[in-house]
Amino acid sequence: DNTNCLQAFSFMLPTFQATPSVLYAKINGSESLSCECPDHSCQEVFWYRYLERTKTLQFLVYVNSAGREKHGERLNGTRFKGSVSSGQRVVYTLRITGLQEDETGLYSCMFKTKNIMPVGYYIMPGVNPPTVQPPTVKTKKPVKICNCKRSNSPKGCEKLVLWPGIGALLLLAITLVGTLYYFSRLPKKCRHRFTK
Repeated sequence: DNTNCLQAFSFMLPTFQATPSVLYAKINGSESLSCECPDHSCQEVFWYRYLERTKTLQFLVYVNSAGREKHGERLNGTRFKGSVSSGQRVVYTLRITGLQEDETGLYSCMFKTKNIMPVGYYIMPGVNPPTVQPPTVKTKKPVKICNCKRSNSPKGCEKLVLWPGIGALLLLAITLVGTLYYFSRLPKKCRHRFTK
């Protein structure tokens, strides 16, 4: 049964669309990964990993809603511990201890009853997280609204308000003249004589 899930997982692996969370773990460090079920129907979960170095897919642990777990072949059960907690949502957790450099890869879960496969986690043991440069603060120059002299501030600003108004009137006048010229160039209609 695990083999079928493993095949389904390997088929779906290249189709990851979202970006997994990247975890920079310490060598011999530990990480806790969580998988949240959207409702209470997720009774069983399978945890897998895809190791980057060997390009191999490996079944880690099976956990059911009662907390019963079953480990993959040749896996140390004390290093990979599965658990479940249920409240408003069912959350499955995988705790991994003693992480080594050759365990770099994608770790994820798959719910048995649903076609839902969370994005998962990309764990990089022994890799330091990239240093983020502090954001550069750009000082904004104050925008001058009115270049008026203090002494005659209300009257000095009249020019600044007047010119846009004149521009709008000129544009309106040009549009009106152009429209009148266009209609004056149209052929004149025949005048009908009305008979009494």
